[in-house]
Amino acid sequence: MGEIMKSMIKIALLSVLLSTVYGCASSGKKFETRLPPPDALNPVFMRYKALPGQKVFVVAIDPTGQWAFGYDKNCTTLEEAARNAAIRCDKERKKHKVFTSAKLFAVNDEIVYYNQQ
Repeated sequence: MGEIMKSMIKIALLSVLLSTVYGCASSGKKFETRLPPPDALNPVFMRYKALPGQKVFVVAIDPTGQWAFGYDKNCTTLEEAARNAAIRCDKERKKHKVFTSAKLFAVNDEIVYYNQQ
């Protein structure tokens, strides 16, 4: 199996994992439009990209302009990184009153946010 196919399978599995982890799944309310990330996310993502190792970045953005993120790095597996990132994002969602669910933004340094509709 080619590397591209393996990457796509990992991304799909991580998306499913995030949809079920720690409150990041939809609460029954359907607002799933993928809004563009705010400009303020750029420096956060640049710091994330500079981190070594296996890592996952998730983001939740709602139409009021509120947003939250979470990421984790240096985990044994990408699944573990996704779980930890979702937990961190969920805490930030509550703190900033973001009502949309977290969505996978990047796996390692590859942005996948726009690939999932």
